[in-house]
Amino acid sequence: MTSSGLKIRDLAKKAVELLSKHNFARVYTHYDADGIAAGAIIAKSLLRAGKEFHLTFLKGLNDFEPETDGLQIFADMGSGYCELMSRIDADVIVLDHHKPNGDINPKRSLVHVNPHLLGIDGTYEVSASGIAYLFAKELGNNKDLSSIAILGAIGDKQKFVGINAEILEESSSSGCAEVKPGLYLPSGKLSKALKMSLEPYLDFYKKEEELESFLKKLGLDGDKEVNELNFNETQKLADAIVLRLLKIGAYEGVFEQIVGRKILLKNLPLQNAISLVDVINSCGRAGEMSTALSILLGDQKALKVGIEISEKFTVEILEQLAKCRSEVREGFCIRYLILDDAVSTSPIATILSRYLMPDKPIVVINIKKDGKVKVSARTTEKIAKKLDLAEVMRLSALRVGGVGGGHRVAAGANIEKGKVEEFLKEVDRLCCAMLA
Repeated sequence: MTSSGLKIRDLAKKAVELLSKHNFARVYTHYDADGIAAGAIIAKSLLRAGKEFHLTFLKGLNDFEPETDGLQIFADMGSGYCELMSRIDADVIVLDHHKPNGDINPKRSLVHVNPHLLGIDGTYEVSASGIAYLFAKELGNNKDLSSIAILGAIGDKQKFVGINAEILEESSSSGCAEVKPGLYLPSGKLSKALKMSLEPYLDFYKKEEELESFLKKLGLDGDKEVNELNFNETQKLADAIVLRLLKIGAYEGVFEQIVGRKILLKNLPLQNAISLVDVINSCGRAGEMSTALSILLGDQKALKVGIEISEKFTVEILEQLAKCRSEVREGFCIRYLILDDAVSTSPIATILSRYLMPDKPIVVINIKKDGKVKVSARTTEKIAKKLDLAEVMRLSALRVGGVGGGHRVAAGANIEKGKVEEFLKEVDRLCCAMLA
């Protein structure tokens, strides 16, 4: 492990030391795949350690009212809300990988475990579930939870470098994960997997004749299970997918993420990592976080429910995307899309930025029925070398009285309905300034 990695382990030890002073922990975590995975790791490790806890999933900390006394643990959130963390009159552990927006000045004891504080890139090298896993390892014999950490890293579209690579190696050597040559495709019938896949997005939805022609040219049976493709069939399919992605204009960086290997999570209810990420993410977006958590705790009945939720959610996203693609508008240095009460903005923003319009940052605005506005912003790694979306979201939201933050390539904000136009102008201005 690198020196920075050892320092993170030291911080994780300090978090465990703080935990040892309490019999009960109030745990808060994010509702996406990484946050749910982090929550599952924390829950399992606390159960094994004989600690009582109450776990809550949150969409954010904007309206969060902290409790007092005891111990509060924040996972996949907290670092971007340093002012709020400073107001909590309780012992606090933050297990996060988002870029901190300042210093936390705690009222009581604090352990802040964040890779950015040690010079490690939390955007690509370790997820919140990875940080939670390091915490769990210091708490007890929890190596089997490494597979859940891998799930979180995939959910946040991270690379298996640095700490993520170490977790994957540890998980593989302990038999919890297996890395095989292949494709990052969901399980199921080949034709359905290609048509319904959001990651990678192949633009086959409601294009049955085009999909049939695609498979016919490859000599592949659409009714064959993805997991049953032999080596030669997988190679042919991989080459064709790369050509397909080039044709639709995808960002070249996605190729290395989806072609070359697949990861099986051997000790989880659904072994195909991509399929499981889809299920957990969909449950989170649908507000069924308890179902997602139950799946990661090994509940097969919950998995059946989760798969149904995932299929419904995927269709909703694909339908939404088909309707709104033509509504994307041009700014000077960004593209933006304004939606009315959409089911979710994150997948739409991700697909637009990675597969359909990767040459500019994408900002998706979702105006909810209650008047609140959720913003999802995405860009590519190439653009993010010059542009920090987390900072753009933070500053632009701050200007209009909202809050924002995240990562260089993926960030978000919450603003008021009447501030959308002003917010977008400020986002465009800041992006132009950074890209100049």
